[in-house]
Amino acid sequence: MRFSFSWLRDYLETNETPEKIGEVLTDLGLEIESLINPKTRLMDLTVGEILSLDKHPNADKLKICRVKTSDTTLNIICGAPNVKIGMKVVVAKPGNFIPGLNITLKKSEIRGVQSDGMMCSEKELEISEEHNGIIELPKDTEVGTAYSNLVDENKICFEIAITPNRPDALGVFGIARDLAARGVGVLKVAKHETFKADFVSDLNIDLDESISRKECPFFVGRFIKNVNNGESPQWLKQRLVSIGLKPISALVDITNYITFDRGRPLHVFDADKINGSVRVRKSFAGEKFYALDEKIYNLEAGMTVIVDDKEIISLGGIIGGINSSVSEETKNVLLEAAYFEPISIAATGRKLKINSDARYRFERGIDPSFTIPGNIIATKMILDFCGGSASEPIIAGGDPNPNKEVLFNPQKVNDLIGISVNFEDQKSILTSLGFIVDDKKEKI
Repeated sequence: MRFSFSWLRDYLETNETPEKIGEVLTDLGLEIESLINPKTRLMDLTVGEILSLDKHPNADKLKICRVKTSDTTLNIICGAPNVKIGMKVVVAKPGNFIPGLNITLKKSEIRGVQSDGMMCSEKELEISEEHNGIIELPKDTEVGTAYSNLVDENKICFEIAITPNRPDALGVFGIARDLAARGVGVLKVAKHETFKADFVSDLNIDLDESISRKECPFFVGRFIKNVNNGESPQWLKQRLVSIGLKPISALVDITNYITFDRGRPLHVFDADKINGSVRVRKSFAGEKFYALDEKIYNLEAGMTVIVDDKEIISLGGIIGGINSSVSEETKNVLLEAAYFEPISIAATGRKLKINSDARYRFERGIDPSFTIPGNIIATKMILDFCGGSASEPIIAGGDPNPNKEVLFNPQKVNDLIGISVNFEDQKSILTSLGFIVDDKKEKI
């Protein structure tokens, strides 16, 4: 599971450093596999300003730049084509580490003239491989500012190992909740999304009796019409890029975002490509499915599929179908939020050798009570980014695992872990993790 520091801070109010948070995550059992923090690699570099440019006496393409820094003015030889007077730049002085080149800078003499530093390109700053020109900072950037202070927190990324018993940590919100309960910050309560449904859809969703008790007991759809499936807003694209996902279109990006943000896989169908009604059933032996990865799969009997009156349009909980996929021309969509049973998803995924972010979550077990809220959040985002109007929810089945009461013995906890955690602290931890706690004499 990969996420950025900036994304985590959407839900966690904290003053702790990324390094400290990494230590706590490992202590919680969410072991850090990597922590990429460019701020620590760029901490030597500062902001400077080019005061003057002179032609190098011994090289036509080089210039001698007088560059103001926080404490002095440097002579820097530069051959970048975009240098100009008044430009705010990123300066490395002798003795500073240049991460993109993996070197410590030394004073040098270039064609008989001493150079006292370097002005950095995107390559030196590990932004990209571009090195023909130097970075130009905004004009109001203060000279002497540490460049690391300007680095976007989306660039600071954690990657944690998830054990099979921790599906709650497959969403950024769940990780933030765990950290808050551990005492490294305060959980920000996610706002309750609201919107006005404009109509009742006549699209029918049917759960076949063969899967309604186990494999797919709950399906929440939403018909949204007259959307404009353009680009996502910049903040959403940055979120996805920060974890290695490529932004595709607003509709697809929204479902990917909520998958990682709240651990809630979703899917959008182009409703105009759906023939008739929608049904969830078990596959028949030998049925073929044309998936979004552009492969055709031969299905065994008993796999959970979503079909219309003509063909299979999705392999439930694993991957959508290419024949019902959304595009820039999409105007009407069916948004799916469903609950799929873990064992059947794992078995189908292994047999067909399909790995997807949806499968990874469903086979570990998602929160069934978040099916309707997940649909609401995604609908609101679609309306905000793509316009259109939304129907009332189209609900088939019901929550297979409604809230249940668990008797919890605080003394047994202490006996098992071998240390003493008092009654009030145990209640506080449970409440911080989202439980509704009710005292019942010797047990909670």
